Amino acid sequence: MKSKIILIGGGIAGLSAGVFGQKYGFETEIFEMHTAPGGQCTAWKRKGYMFDYCIEWLMGSSSGSINTLWKQLGALSEDVPIIDPEVFIRNVNSEGQEFLIYKDMQKWQTYLKSIAPEDEEAISRMFSIINKVSLSGDMDEMMKPQSLRRTLPMLKFYLMMLPAIIPIIKYGKKNCGQFIKEMGFKNEFLRNFMEKIYSDENFSAIAFLMMLSLFKDHNAGYPAGGSLNFALRILNEYQKLGGTLSAGKKVEKILVEEGKAVGVALSDGTIHKSDYVIAACDLHRVIYDMLDGQYIPEDIKHAFENWQLFKPLVQVSFGINKEIKEKQMMNNYLVPAKIGSTETDSYIIANYSYDPAMAPEEKTAMVLRFGSPYEIWEHLEKNSYKKEKEKIEEDAINLLEKAYPDIKEFIEVVDVATPLTDMKYTGVYQAAYEGFMPTKSNMNKTINPIIKGLDNFILAGQWLFPGGGLPPSALSGKWAIEVFYKKEKS
Repeated sequence: MKSKIILIGGGIAGLSAGVFGQKYGFETEIFEMHTAPGGQCTAWKRKGYMFDYCIEWLMGSSSGSINTLWKQLGALSEDVPIIDPEVFIRNVNSEGQEFLIYKDMQKWQTYLKSIAPEDEEAISRMFSIINKVSLSGDMDEMMKPQSLRRTLPMLKFYLMMLPAIIPIIKYGKKNCGQFIKEMGFKNEFLRNFMEKIYSDENFSAIAFLMMLSLFKDHNAGYPAGGSLNFALRILNEYQKLGGTLSAGKKVEKILVEEGKAVGVALSDGTIHKSDYVIAACDLHRVIYDMLDGQYIPEDIKHAFENWQLFKPLVQVSFGINKEIKEKQMMNNYLVPAKIGSTETDSYIIANYSYDPAMAPEEKTAMVLRFGSPYEIWEHLEKNSYKKEKEKIEEDAINLLEKAYPDIKEFIEVVDVATPLTDMKYTGVYQAAYEGFMPTKSNMNKTINPIIKGLDNFILAGQWLFPGGGLPPSALSGKWAIEVFYKKEKS
């Protein structure tokens, strides 16, 4: 008789664990509180438009070990086009000046030197560092859980990574602002834009550099169809393998007997027993609610007390009855604005015209996103919440009109998703959509998925890795299954 694994959460981590669980011969069932899979990797339809919430670029879109993982999960295949717009993001300041970041790093380097010839040496030095931190080599051994990695292949991996180790150690201890200052750009235009774009005082420099190294390797494209279709392809693979998704089922408690996880209790009062439990959902809710605070490892306690969370997002989505073509994916307005009760230094307008799945023919889906502190939302009640959404909609339409004059008359759908929307459908703690922010103090740290004293239980998902994201989520699901498989065979 097959051992049964219950997976809490149908996001990318849970779906990944489900696929690999079925492949390794377990019986698996996913309990997902929402009616759709994907977790943060999602989108929703309104009157023929698809409004995407997650993927702007995907690590492993074209090659390497992560690409192999996506193919194993069914998320990517030869049938899924990868879209790489020429310009990744167009930045605009209060004076209307623009600064482009190209997806092709060679093209971006040429562009930077054309606008700041006096900084040719500094620009070359920055790109030399980007080249060194590339993760394009063989990472197969790193795709295994730490406890299963073999010594000799890991030594070979570290030797291969030797050129990257020094900059990773050096810039892992710096934030983006410190890195940009260290480059010593003389050109005021270049320096001001770089400082404004990466002004967060805590965001890790190495996270920024690794993103650019993926662009350099042409390995950070956008999968056509967007986030929801990405998740649905994994679900399809999971169900083809015989796995079960129970959607609209919220787990309230993890059942523990004699120090072992033995199943879950749902909000509808039903009890479901299993041999193993994988919690691939919100970490705070697992530790402090589902386990009643009975198991609080020091690393998790420290993280919630000391690590910065991602600031929640507000997304205002627009269905535009007009085709608006642009060469870039995103427009980043480095312009102070008040949107509803939120005062922000910047906001992004994303144009999904490059993906035909997002809107009917000759129409365009666009979204405006901005960070909004959780404190604004945590005590809002029904009437005040409704008024806040109405004011956000009004302000967002006005900002869209500034960017695209006369667009108002073509707007036929407006949808406002707030931090409370995110919490309602995913249960994410304080609407921190990617968990812990990667900073110079935690960039090289992870949370142990094994909880001492609780057997047959393991954690998975982006909360285990500062910076979050899809690749670590998928990997953690795979690792959880491999740990249980080893236990079964021992």
